[in-house]
Amino acid sequence: MSLTARQPCTESRWWLPACTLLYTVLYTEVKVCKSGWDFQQLEDLQALQSIRWWYDWGPSSNPSALKFASEHNIEFVPMQWGKWGIENLTKVIDLQAKHLLGMNEPGHQQQSNLEPAEAAALWPAMEQVANKMGLRLGTPSPAPCGVQCVRSSPFQWFDEFFEACKGCRFDFLATHIYTCNADALKWYINDCKKYKLPIWLTEFACPNGDHGPTDRQQTFMSDALKILDMDEAVERHAWFAPRTSGDWLGPSASLLQADKPKLTELGKLYTQYPGMVLLQTEETQSWTNMCSHCFLLSESLTFNDTAKQLCSDCGFKLW
Repeated sequence: MSLTARQPCTESRWWLPACTLLYTVLYTEVKVCKSGWDFQQLEDLQALQSIRWWYDWGPSSNPSALKFASEHNIEFVPMQWGKWGIENLTKVIDLQAKHLLGMNEPGHQQQSNLEPAEAAALWPAMEQVANKMGLRLGTPSPAPCGVQCVRSSPFQWFDEFFEACKGCRFDFLATHIYTCNADALKWYINDCKKYKLPIWLTEFACPNGDHGPTDRQQTFMSDALKILDMDEAVERHAWFAPRTSGDWLGPSASLLQADKPKLTELGKLYTQYPGMVLLQTEETQSWTNMCSHCFLLSESLTFNDTAKQLCSDCGFKLW
């Protein structure tokens, strides 16, 4: 399994004049391109290259995919999946890396399967790697667990982990959530904010079942992306996965067609979804769409060449 954005979203910050007919001109910070994804083949990465970052549940990935990503300014984020091999990370992580993800779903026995105290004991070694290579360091990524759990609640796992790892370094919080309810997603993200760290939702999707309707996926994704892009606490997110099947997620969650590296309608929605711009006036504060395959203009707003360049850099066409 693997996940994707071009230039880190935290570094994609532009200052644009937000001009309105009713209010004074103010300047607004823009954050775009949070989206990531998972892939298996170079052809899949090429199909999804409008997204700006990806990871592959390991410290490295397919050499041809890494080469393509580097040539197209798509950031690969290495991961230390479990407890083995931390001592070798500096030998395999690419020198261009900027971030390091911690252990995958430690609260699941069938994933990295780690007690919070066990993960805390490993953390000084993770810090050494991050410090030596100049990487931002993400927490392990616990998720809600139904069966075969170390801890069923990711928050219980996090609480015990942070208690056992006082004084440890964490630059962002990584976690996963699977739901078809946008309100449940918003609740989950809000609960994650108690740790006061930027949030990376490194897996999310709607478990739609083997025969779930495609429009249910599209509705959830659209609602979810609005929540995630509008929330400044969320630094990055990554849909799971390029291809899905089975009784749980079902094929309707796929970003790519089953037999070829072509976008599904859901994949088009994910890759073309606009970034969000926060417009602040003297009396109001509201979100408006900025970039998409169509350039969204309203009667009360004027966008300059810098704004147009922002959309172009996101890979979106303009009217």
